[in-house]
Amino acid sequence: MRRRGFDKDEPPAAAPGSARKQVESVFKSLDMYSNRKIAAEFTTAPSPAAKVSLTVGHWVMALLFLCELLVFLRVEERDHVVVDRSMGQRLKIGLNITFPALTCAEVHLDAMDVAGDYHPYMEQHMTKQRLDGRGSPIPHRAIPERANEYEHGPEDTGAGCQSCFGAETAEQPCCNTCDELLRAYGNKGWSAQEIKKEAPQCVDDTRDDSIRAIKKGEGCNLAGWLEVNKVAGNVHVAMGESAIQNGRFVHQFDPTRAPEFNVSHVIHDLAFGETYDGMALPLSGTSRIVDAATGTGLFQYFIKLVPTIYRAAPDAAPVRTVRYSYTQRFRPLHNQPPSQEELVMNHLAHAKATSPTAMLPGIFLVYDFSAFMVEVTRHRSSLAHFLVRVCAIVGGVSTVVAFVDWAVVRAKRLYC
Repeated sequence: MRRRGFDKDEPPAAAPGSARKQVESVFKSLDMYSNRKIAAEFTTAPSPAAKVSLTVGHWVMALLFLCELLVFLRVEERDHVVVDRSMGQRLKIGLNITFPALTCAEVHLDAMDVAGDYHPYMEQHMTKQRLDGRGSPIPHRAIPERANEYEHGPEDTGAGCQSCFGAETAEQPCCNTCDELLRAYGNKGWSAQEIKKEAPQCVDDTRDDSIRAIKKGEGCNLAGWLEVNKVAGNVHVAMGESAIQNGRFVHQFDPTRAPEFNVSHVIHDLAFGETYDGMALPLSGTSRIVDAATGTGLFQYFIKLVPTIYRAAPDAAPVRTVRYSYTQRFRPLHNQPPSQEELVMNHLAHAKATSPTAMLPGIFLVYDFSAFMVEVTRHRSSLAHFLVRVCAIVGGVSTVVAFVDWAVVRAKRLYC
């Protein structure tokens, strides 16, 4: 009998196992990790040279990472120069200076500028401290210098109002200290040689600022601050009495006693305007001591002031200050005698060395302003910039090490 629906010509059905094998073969052909497709350098053990290059690469990465970390932690200052357009401002000068061979009766601070303002005995907000021969402070109250206080209005010190002996003015009606009296006489252009010997403010032995209380051989420390016009000028401590005569600033002194005015000094601090952390103060810590062979003379510091706006961060409040640089010059009171060779070469050397001089012994801080202002801002690299640099270090060193290793292997195959 013939089975219904059976066709002897129909092919037999495929076995289930053969279809699974076909699917597996297809997936195996797509396997990217098949051993027959992996390069030989990834399946063989690294050579000793490759291990050395890998170790060197790791050390180079660590060194470059450390350098980049230090750069990231470092704060850099960026300067931007602009034209200074500020006008009509005042300049605050902070000063702390010691004169080991001058008494406080001889030390007076004067100021003058190119605008024609003269300020004899300008020691507002200054304090004098008497020093003994070893430089130690003499135990007594410091002498406050208020000789310029009347420029800002008189103050009641509680000591009454002592006479200026004819030198009083509407701005300075009282002379309660010897320095106030000397300043009043200086503004009038009068000599104060006799008044210093007779005025109670100067000769009262019970007063610490009395001239009689100050003994020869003492030193003096002058510290504090003063305000001047923001124009070129100078601040100085010089020999003699300061006075304004016929519209000119003069010092009255005896030239024969000039060699006794020893201008040895130590500048502990000198700042113009406000200061900030890390600000350079070139003159702070400067010491100049004259010896017996050279003698006294004139010290001049030529200071170039650069107005500066400083920001500790890009969004921080600005600090207006003044940075400066300086050059210095010393002119001895008496020129050194010329040598025999100089006398032969220059017939005027002897006359120049022995000629009398009217030089004023003292220390002059001569300052001038730059026409430009510098804006200084402290910046620090961002974290994103640091991470990008680190990734560049890792990728760059890895690429270089791989290239070197490839070159070594290639060279071995060609020449070995």
